[in-house]
Amino acid sequence: MEQNLIKKDNIFTKKLFKDKESVLEFFSEILVKNGKVSDEFKEALLEREKNYPTGLLVGDINVAIPHADSVYVKESEILLCTLKNPIPFKRMDMPDEEVEVSIVILLAINSPDDHIEILQKIISLIQNQDILKKIFNESDNDKISEILSNFFGS
Repeated sequence: MEQNLIKKDNIFTKKLFKDKESVLEFFSEILVKNGKVSDEFKEALLEREKNYPTGLLVGDINVAIPHADSVYVKESEILLCTLKNPIPFKRMDMPDEEVEVSIVILLAINSPDDHIEILQKIISLIQNQDILKKIFNESDNDKISEILSNFFGS
């Protein structure tokens, strides 16, 4: 698995979106443009989010972890975006309910084995509200990258 979990260029801060689909389309377009995923990735991502929501109610700062099947991923990438205004995502644990999400962490992982390992690391990250608040309140990608590197020990 890649040492540097989230690259500085894959961090976006205080972005404004009208809905979760806009966020997912933003991420997909970056990944397609950079050749990291297939052209079908966006549709697969949107469909998966509809059927298996990824919003997580974890505290003051809530998170969504959208992803699509590894068959659509050419090269693994993780993107992180803090939102200027929270956006409702359907909850992973209670799909009939919504949660206001302030941080979106998109996983585009090409190996099912790596996917589980990375997801475990992300889950440990999002259970730490102090770290999430630092990330959310920071607007400098270098500093967010440093916070993440310190947290993951990479």
